[in-house]
Amino acid sequence: MRHNLLIVDDEELIRQGLCARFAYLQIPVDEIFEASNGTQALGIVRDHPVDIVVTDIKMPDMDGLSLIREIRKLGQEDIWFIVLSGYAEFSYAETAIRLGVKAYLLKPLSNDEIKSTFDKLYQEMEHNGRMRSALLTQRKLTRERQEYLLEKEVNAFFAEAAGGTADGEGLRLLLAEDPAVRLGEEPCIFLAEIGVDKESYQDGGFGRKDGELIRFTVKNVFYEIEASCKKLIVNGMSDSNILYAIFLGGEEKRLRNEIERIFLKMRSVLEKKMEIYLTFGVSRCAGDLLPQSAREAHNALQQRIVYGNANLYFFEDMKLMSQQEFPSSQMHLIDQYIRKNEFHKLKALLNEIFSEGLIRRHGTSYLRIMWVRILNMLFHYYGQQAGASAGLEKLLDNYNLPDHINSLSEIRQQVTEMILECLGADSAPEANAKNKMQLAIRYLQEHYNENISVNDLAEQYNMSPNYFSSVFKKEIGASPVSYITELRMKRSMELLENSDLSVVDIARKVGYDEGQYFFRVFKKYTGMTPLNYREGRR
Repeated sequence: MRHNLLIVDDEELIRQGLCARFAYLQIPVDEIFEASNGTQALGIVRDHPVDIVVTDIKMPDMDGLSLIREIRKLGQEDIWFIVLSGYAEFSYAETAIRLGVKAYLLKPLSNDEIKSTFDKLYQEMEHNGRMRSALLTQRKLTRERQEYLLEKEVNAFFAEAAGGTADGEGLRLLLAEDPAVRLGEEPCIFLAEIGVDKESYQDGGFGRKDGELIRFTVKNVFYEIEASCKKLIVNGMSDSNILYAIFLGGEEKRLRNEIERIFLKMRSVLEKKMEIYLTFGVSRCAGDLLPQSAREAHNALQQRIVYGNANLYFFEDMKLMSQQEFPSSQMHLIDQYIRKNEFHKLKALLNEIFSEGLIRRHGTSYLRIMWVRILNMLFHYYGQQAGASAGLEKLLDNYNLPDHINSLSEIRQQVTEMILECLGADSAPEANAKNKMQLAIRYLQEHYNENISVNDLAEQYNMSPNYFSSVFKKEIGASPVSYITELRMKRSMELLENSDLSVVDIARKVGYDEGQYFFRVFKKYTGMTPLNYREGRR
């Protein structure tokens, strides 16, 4: 077992002597930091992972015991402390014990004493690590059991609702105790039945045996999407291509808004990354967990048989959609006109779909359905294009724009501009190499803090990795890796200069999971450590 060690002493010879003795005694240490005073030591603890602090009692600006108190205030509960002192007064030892110090050693130290102290300390740390691991395992098992019970009760509720026998009492009790949901706190509940289009993924790189992996991915994406409502999702037990979701919120219109946004966001992620297509069937809003809502969600999902998969269907819209004049059948014409660049026909069709007569007869619910349908189609056809991702993400953030538009002409203009923007992005893969590099630069400037590989970039612009790298270097004057590093370093320098974030937090913010690796890259790039750079700039 190896750990990071911080030695705090105002005498450099003592610090160097301890470092030499650790090496001589073969005490396993990953990295040793040194500080000559308490203020410097606090900065190191904030900016670097430290496991053990060895501190002198008497120092000029802050004594060792005060330093321990300040470190405790930072919330660093996992740091272990050893105190060195030339003073044998009992009061120091008593205070050190109250602060949780693991060893109180009097100078001068013998090699046997150092070796014995660290052997005992490492044994205790290893024991605590095993205990913590066992506790985490127990918590994981408890959480998995709770998830299984919840999954079982949700499935039973939907199954019994179909047969007309559900009361939902067991599910209510579980949801009322769930800290993420707390059933009863929100007045509006939507139930959803989610279907995974098995043909879409079986035609790709997945087979039947991958059903659990696919549903695991769907659930992860669902929970990673930030939302203003409470939500949960579970697997369907009787059908490997079904999941059930519950959404809770304070106001019906806003909650429906969130469900639409979550659906579009999940589509944009799952289709782009894995070619997995989802269809949502959503109940009407209810004030309680009702069997009727479960049946409504199931019936809404069945609309995919008539109107197609990879869509969002609300039960309250079914009557409107069944009417002969509802233009669902015209969606394929929009697709056709876009693909053939027949823009004059497209504009005429949009004028027909968003006509005053239809809006007057069907109201704003019609408008919302068509708005989401068109956005859904654009995500499907253009979400994987090289230059379209940023534009589509922007559309997703503003998908509820009809609420802020004052006339039908504005709506038609907005939809037209959306499609034109996607048409322009659609030509990006066929652009020349120089234009592709400009697109790549724009992409890197927006996503530099993500895990980006040259292979992924090259594939995104339909180029081989070697050719992409050579063209990039020729056009930009630096390799893709060097350019990403430069973007990250410049941003980290700004954060060091203008924020109080720790070096570890800044490392994560600019795309480095390992703080030590960021430390080395920054020092190589600037010639100084992050902490020294911050101190020099301030």
